[in-house]
Amino acid sequence: MDVASGSDDDTGPVVGASRLTSGRRALSLALHEWTKSFRMWRLWIALGMEDLSDRYRRTMLGISWVVTSFAAFIFVYIEIFGHGSGVTLAEYGLYVTIGFGLWSFVSSSVSNGCSVYTSSRNWIMGESIPYPVFFLQTVFRDFVVFMMTLLVIAAALVWKKQVWSPTTLWAIPGVLAYLLPPLWLGAILAPLCTRYRDVMHAIQTAMRVLFFATPILWLPSQRSGLAFIAKYNVLTYFIEIVRAPLLENTFPANAWIVVLLVNAVGIVVGFATYAATRDRIVYWL
Repeated sequence: MDVASGSDDDTGPVVGASRLTSGRRALSLALHEWTKSFRMWRLWIALGMEDLSDRYRRTMLGISWVVTSFAAFIFVYIEIFGHGSGVTLAEYGLYVTIGFGLWSFVSSSVSNGCSVYTSSRNWIMGESIPYPVFFLQTVFRDFVVFMMTLLVIAAALVWKKQVWSPTTLWAIPGVLAYLLPPLWLGAILAPLCTRYRDVMHAIQTAMRVLFFATPILWLPSQRSGLAFIAKYNVLTYFIEIVRAPLLENTFPANAWIVVLLVNAVGIVVGFATYAATRDRIVYWL
């Protein structure tokens, strides 16, 4: 009895050490794959451009449809709802244009991040390509579309009445900060949505609700109840790091703190999730 008991006690540290070694190996392989994928930039850029080419194949305007559809929506919305906003039409038009343009990228990043693995199934099953390549492909493709949207926002800045100041330039790092969340969001959401297919639809539903809880079409100064909700909505601060410098010539320090903290936590969680699930993806597809 004592011998058996001693044997069981001895296996505990062995199992723990084995798990620790396995965890370290998984993290090391994950880091290697991400590093290798960044070096394969020609591949994920080519894949992203091919996606855009397929999406607008045989159309007259091509990717210019992004600009056309976005500008048309903004124009019609402002003409219908802008007069009751409580501010001048120019102020409200610029407010909505910036907010909705940023939201479009956030929404597409979340939606496409959920389907990174399922949309790349043929590549994953047929080629030996590090999975982060497909995350980078998705982010590159979405950011190209986002850049087209930024053209409309740049044109809308003619409505700005305030004098431009150097503080306005803080909008540039704000836009660049949007490149990071899609990577760790995809690393978290893609395996979850691949394993449990209903999660994608639940997330899409949640994003529709968040759209109305984020100050995009309404002004916090006029909606106190919604403003209280927006205060605890992380997306509010991601919008603010770009919109505040452009509209108010201010540096939104609090918003940047929230964005940096969210990104720091997201990177850790995303990397750990990728390391833990990378070996199972092929079985879930």
